Amino acid sequence: MLKVKMMSEEGPDLFVTDDIAMSQFQVPKSWFENLSERPWTKRLSDGGKKIIQWNDGQITGMPITNPGGFGIIYNKAIFKKLGLEVPTSWNQFLEICEKIKKAGIVPVNIQLANGAEFGTTHIMHQLFANAELNRGKDADRFWQDMNTHKIKLTDVKEYEQALNQMIELKTKGYINDDFINNTFEMTQEKLGSGKVAMHPAGDFILEPPLAKYPDMDLGFFSMPFGDTPGAIALYAGVGISVNAKAAHKEAALDLIDFFASKEQQDMYMQKSPGTSVFSDIDAKPNMISNDLKRYMDKGTAFMGMFGKYEAWNDMDARKIMQEMMLGGKTPKQVLEELNAKMEIVARGKICLDGANEAVCGGGERIAQAKTADLLSLHVCRSSAGPIPCVFHIPNPIGVLLFLHQLERNER
Repeated sequence: MLKVKMMSEEGPDLFVTDDIAMSQFQVPKSWFENLSERPWTKRLSDGGKKIIQWNDGQITGMPITNPGGFGIIYNKAIFKKLGLEVPTSWNQFLEICEKIKKAGIVPVNIQLANGAEFGTTHIMHQLFANAELNRGKDADRFWQDMNTHKIKLTDVKEYEQALNQMIELKTKGYINDDFINNTFEMTQEKLGSGKVAMHPAGDFILEPPLAKYPDMDLGFFSMPFGDTPGAIALYAGVGISVNAKAAHKEAALDLIDFFASKEQQDMYMQKSPGTSVFSDIDAKPNMISNDLKRYMDKGTAFMGMFGKYEAWNDMDARKIMQEMMLGGKTPKQVLEELNAKMEIVARGKICLDGANEAVCGGGERIAQAKTADLLSLHVCRSSAGPIPCVFHIPNPIGVLLFLHQLERNER
């Protein structure tokens, strides 16, 4: 619906995307009003700016959920009981997995039930971030070459090594046997009862298990990569953006400016602990945000693949990764299939971003419109009165946070 409305220039004034950085690849960039010169952007921290800006440096969305990073969440009590330290190499990680396994505890928990990707793509994105870490000052050129298809996924040795590490965990029995049927509800019980020691994810999973097991003490570290401690893959979080052709553009901009104000953000970060993108906000930390901050401060945390690689399609990756974990594909086959799919996605994006009939043809563009994501409509309040907003159904939590946060802040 959003794509159809926007293409017919009947789109809402405000819309929400699942991830600010990823949004530059999901829909045409021309939909977004450039927010880079709004007053609140001057208050962004260097790290915060890098998280939410697009590859071209534009800022087009204001976070309405906290940004974070993919890593390994671990049960500190289990590590302490077994005398384990946070590993700094892959061999050390395997050694602690073996000790945990011998203690009758599952080392690494992942879940694939009901289409969930916890553990597969979360580990993958984190390990893939080592490709950027290893390129150092040449990282920008690396992504330019990736996005112009001078470099393919199959050309990047770190990607195959990352997948091989994941397969090694499964082969050695360090992953839960029931991963294909494992649900988030089951994961919460396993973490809280000490049946599993580690779970790959970010701080977005914390609230439900900590509500059930308030005494649980969790930490966070990067899964090692080869002989190194490894890197963290960042995500920008749900963002709210302004339609470049909004009928009430100034009112929409005012609403975002209001939520971005120091007063509102101070209240927001006290009620939603975690990482703030603003330098002047004293954010209340959650259980693992200080651990994440250490990786960000030392420069070993990078935006995930979904926010850097233009052709990336996370849904395709999730399905193929599941096949790999079930033994249906080798790491090399995964990369070959992903590369083939990304080439198709890249071609499709040409159709979505521009009216290139020679490349796409009218039928392909119509097909894309028919497969557009479903969205729900809502009305947002602003100083200029009600303005139409549209929200992505796949992330209703972020929507509710934004709609109710202003009301909560006023209480």
